[in-house]
Amino acid sequence: MTEPNVPGGPNGENAAQEEGISRRAVTRTAAWSVPVALAVAAAPLAAASPTGGTIVFDYPEYIVGPGMTYGSITGKVIPNVGTSLPATVTLTYPPGWSGPLTAGVDPVTGTFSLNGVVAPSSAGSGTLTASSSGFTPGTTTLTVALNPVPPATDGIVWGENLGTTLYRSGSVIQTYAVTPDNLNGPGTLGATSIIAMAGGYRDHNSYLIRSDNTLWSHGAGSNACAPGTNFMTAGIFGFGGASALLPGERFVDTVAFTGGGYVLTTHGRIFSWGFNTATGSLGNGTYGPDTNVPKVVLISGPDVFIKAISASYTGGIALDTKGRVWTWGINDQSDLGAGLSGNQSVMKPVILQDGTPLSGVSQIRGRFKGGLALRNGMVYSWGYGAGGMNANGSLSNQNYAAPVLTGPGTPLSGIAQLPKFYHEAYHSAALGSNNTVYTWGFGSYYVHSPASQANRQYAAPYAGTIPSGTIKEMAVSYYGVHVLLADGSVWNWGYGAYGQGADGTMTVYQRNPVRALSGPGSPIAAGGFFPNSHGGVFAHK
Repeated sequence: MTEPNVPGGPNGENAAQEEGISRRAVTRTAAWSVPVALAVAAAPLAAASPTGGTIVFDYPEYIVGPGMTYGSITGKVIPNVGTSLPATVTLTYPPGWSGPLTAGVDPVTGTFSLNGVVAPSSAGSGTLTASSSGFTPGTTTLTVALNPVPPATDGIVWGENLGTTLYRSGSVIQTYAVTPDNLNGPGTLGATSIIAMAGGYRDHNSYLIRSDNTLWSHGAGSNACAPGTNFMTAGIFGFGGASALLPGERFVDTVAFTGGGYVLTTHGRIFSWGFNTATGSLGNGTYGPDTNVPKVVLISGPDVFIKAISASYTGGIALDTKGRVWTWGINDQSDLGAGLSGNQSVMKPVILQDGTPLSGVSQIRGRFKGGLALRNGMVYSWGYGAGGMNANGSLSNQNYAAPVLTGPGTPLSGIAQLPKFYHEAYHSAALGSNNTVYTWGFGSYYVHSPASQANRQYAAPYAGTIPSGTIKEMAVSYYGVHVLLADGSVWNWGYGAYGQGADGTMTVYQRNPVRALSGPGSPIAAGGFFPNSHGGVFAHK
């Protein structure tokens, strides 16, 4: 298909090329691998008032999914002066957990380690105690966590459909909202069978979790897609060997980056596939090769359980149950917000300016070469700063998370939610608890105002008029902004040449919000959004 004559993206649509790696390289090439060591930090938990000494565990909590085996659980015996170390410690487990009854103590360092502790098959927590005669026992919490599976639903999609990436047969531009129906031809995707969907870059990749716990891809058939994927037929990812699913483990969410994707499971595990050459985007400790065989993303520590995922340009973002944010992948423009230089092949904590890890976060979202986090009603941004994408009053990159500002020294506050994302979006948005839509970053396609394409270096309310009603949810795509009202109506503004307005037209600039329709005079009723593609919008009933 000859693409419509559209203006270049902010600073040109070849921003990825300007950063040193072309999109074609990201979606097509393969290379060698380099192992990277993974380190974890200890956080001792000691009991008080020892007799002959104390016993401590290295972490206050160890956490896995149902039925999983914990990694090494470690601790130390700290004797008082003149007290000898015991040969072993005795272990007492909470009901439902099982493991070794004793652990040997190193006669020099006092350290001990136990392996093979098995969690019960249901969520919960209990206390593990290590004891030895004459020593104050040490305790730690054993936790079993479980991510819920969203209810199956029907999709609603519109806009750019290159490579059948909207999972809809027919036109490569869908100017009205339609229901996804295509895995291997029209009607092969059944009703009420979608758990999650995610758009990727143009015709390269999009993903769908079906209610039978299978993961599918549509797109151009590169390593971003499952084997067998082509422009008309969806491929299905295989999970076996080291990447086999555990008993009862199910997929709960999927996201895309330029050249690949991630999927999150009920058991807090992340699988990755796609581009990995030199970037470490798979998060499995290697820098290659590219692959369409899912790999397990390495989790940072024994107290980390991932409950949400997102993605930036060519890397991942994860949120754990403690509200900490983790990133990995390409890092040539401070993409990771981890205070580090160079690409990272294992997850690293996003930090604040003082170097302490960002915590207490409730939502995460990716954007072009950076990310966003919501904490206590404030939005924190990190990464590439061109066009004001960090909303800090400058165009500078930010190698740590800092509050989005509305003016010098004034943080944006009172935010209720972040929008569903597109991983290459150059503009950002947030929804205030007062129903106000705030935007910042590049202003191309009139995303900030119907009167101007000027960039915003600070967050400010959208300058156009959104139809009255409570905003339930928001989404951003490469070209626009999309809002869902409580009555189920969806309103779109920005660039519209790919049918992103879903109003039956390919109007180049939708300067003011237009209502999404399923046909002439037939408004859609949506229930929420999925992450969008470059020029397509993914929603659900």
